[in-house]
Amino acid sequence: MFLLSLPFSLASAAELKFTNADESRAEFERSVKPFLTKHCVGCHGAKEPEGELDLTTLDPDMKSSTSGARWATLVEKLTKGEMPPEEKPRPDAAGLAATIDWAHAESKRANRNFTRRAAYENGNITPHSVLFDPKNIPPFDGESRVRRVSPEIYETFLKDAAKRPGTNQPFSPLGGTTFKDMGDPTIDEPVTATLFRNALIIVEGQTVHTVENGKIVKWNGARELQPLFDPQVAPTDAQLEAAITFQFKQILKRPPTDRELEKFVALLKRNMAEAGQVVGSRYALATVLMLTEAVFRMEVGSGQPDEKGRVRLAPREIAFAIGYALTDKGPDSQLLAAAATGGLGTDEGVTQQVRRLLDDAKTDKPRILRFFREYFGYDKASYVFKEANSGGGTIDFPGHDPGSLIADTDRLIEYILEQDRDVLRELLTTNKTFVAYRTAADWQKKLVEARKKFDAEKKANPEKYKNREFNPPVKMVCEAYGLSDFPEQQPVELPKDQRAGILTQPSWLVANSTTFDNHAIHRGKWIRERLLGNVVPDVPITVDAQLPNTPEKTLRERMAVTEQAYCWKCHQLMNDLAYPFEQFDHFGRYRAMDSVVDIEATAKLEGPRRNQTKRVMQDVPLNRSGLVAHVGDASLEGPVDGAVELMHKLAASERVEQVFVRHAFRYWLGRNESPGDAASLQAAHKAYQESGGSMKELLSALLTSESFLYRVPASPEPNAVPKAASKKANS
Repeated sequence: MFLLSLPFSLASAAELKFTNADESRAEFERSVKPFLTKHCVGCHGAKEPEGELDLTTLDPDMKSSTSGARWATLVEKLTKGEMPPEEKPRPDAAGLAATIDWAHAESKRANRNFTRRAAYENGNITPHSVLFDPKNIPPFDGESRVRRVSPEIYETFLKDAAKRPGTNQPFSPLGGTTFKDMGDPTIDEPVTATLFRNALIIVEGQTVHTVENGKIVKWNGARELQPLFDPQVAPTDAQLEAAITFQFKQILKRPPTDRELEKFVALLKRNMAEAGQVVGSRYALATVLMLTEAVFRMEVGSGQPDEKGRVRLAPREIAFAIGYALTDKGPDSQLLAAAATGGLGTDEGVTQQVRRLLDDAKTDKPRILRFFREYFGYDKASYVFKEANSGGGTIDFPGHDPGSLIADTDRLIEYILEQDRDVLRELLTTNKTFVAYRTAADWQKKLVEARKKFDAEKKANPEKYKNREFNPPVKMVCEAYGLSDFPEQQPVELPKDQRAGILTQPSWLVANSTTFDNHAIHRGKWIRERLLGNVVPDVPITVDAQLPNTPEKTLRERMAVTEQAYCWKCHQLMNDLAYPFEQFDHFGRYRAMDSVVDIEATAKLEGPRRNQTKRVMQDVPLNRSGLVAHVGDASLEGPVDGAVELMHKLAASERVEQVFVRHAFRYWLGRNESPGDAASLQAAHKAYQESGGSMKELLSALLTSESFLYRVPASPEPNAVPKAASKKANS
């Protein structure tokens, strides 16, 4: 829940509705355009617009344009009172209300509702120049927040805590976010029920015992909890307190406060009196697992605001934030000790702990590799179905093994991180690769089995096999990389004119493909958003996003339908960035020619061959030319020939480097960046540059930044929205 600090009620926002674009346009011309002209266009007009936002060109039709994300930003700034700036005259309440009411109503008509979750679901909303202009750094605006633990964190907790089978991980990632672990603060009734069922199973595992003749004859649980279950002797207050203290330390990694101890001892006594010793004790102990700290990450801050209006996170909050930033286990004993002894009270102390963890090879840090998996998205290759018989009655690529391709890219990223130099440039341009790195033994086993089978069949049918040669299965998996045999040493270098970085790895190419073809739209959208930092709107619900079913044409030819005026507003941001990757087929194999269906030859197939063969393919000239445009950075824009040239061009760009920093910020802080994060982002980028492209230094800068360590507490406004109105707005 949140409160919108406005000097008027938002009740009207829910009442204003548009049934068509004409109604919306009329209201825009009547009330919104005059307001923008009076209060906004002076700074955000056609001549040198601040923040790259020219309101005079912002289309009020959010359904058929790319303006939705910018309107969302404008509404957020007006709602929070951040715009117009403090030094400018304050807008009148009626005009401000009318503008925001119109924007919400139009967003609903366009099916792009503005909600608080937009802060997590839509990346790149804040203009790039606002975040990386060293001459204009907005004041810090990071809000206090509480967010639930990630599925991975809770799953790790279950593995460590549960002694019996039957527990379930109930959390799902927040849909539509750039990264999976981004700030969802909600827990519904089914999740709550699962959490409590898990809590009871965990407590049962802590208190396994056998009673015979009124005595405990076998105790397999925690020693500190045994007195609660002795049927012969009632536990003393000291034993009750010891049991509660043990449970708090086990689950929350801290002792209870005096008030908590008092409340839980009373709960234990009441439960045992009403439900019996065993059931009453277990339910009381399970309640500790349902406390806020057990399922939520607290990032609220403590103490009085400093001269900048910021409060620093409490030491325990910092310890958990650091622990969960790198691991799924939370803070280790050294982090907790530093929190308890004042070691996290200074930036230097925080830096020391962050560097300790980053340099500790024995500490498993799964969240680092997970960032690159989620950022590049190559792990989705395993979800792309490839039909076994897609042509000629033969298997297109018998060696296709998406799991192996994903593991190869994992290992390549780990290899680049081990060097920790020019990390992003290497990720985008390296021609090195690993081949079946973690599955090589399986492929060698298949090789031996296939060789035995081939020799046996050749011996049994010498005439049939006299002109056949053995085709080793290991060659099949190597074929994805253009190799004819398994490399003796890894990583192996591929031809520099064929491969350049993760986006030319078969795993990424397959992840952005379909059953039979490449997926240029996905590839172009990824580059536009993840490397160039722009916004590509969602597909309008009125658009049937299907390419023509004309397999005799190349993908580029079929994509011509997207160049119609209505589609081109969005597709001009994607198509030309994706076409260079046509030099690879949908299995990620390099190719010099494109391949399409030969309609005439397919139609001539007769008899058994017609049943065995679905399509006859033919080679056609390959067009891999592309274009970088609509970025706002002249050094980046221009034509490119092929994926390798494109990747080297992007890797040399400072903007691309900054966009990468933005995504790292988004992942490790669990939210989208806002204007007030400019100082943190610029410091992180500087640390990355000055260290020669070190990922460790980038992480260290992010995890010790103002945005990571501080919050601006919410303060009630004198004219805050009435509760009824805010409830209606939030619903």
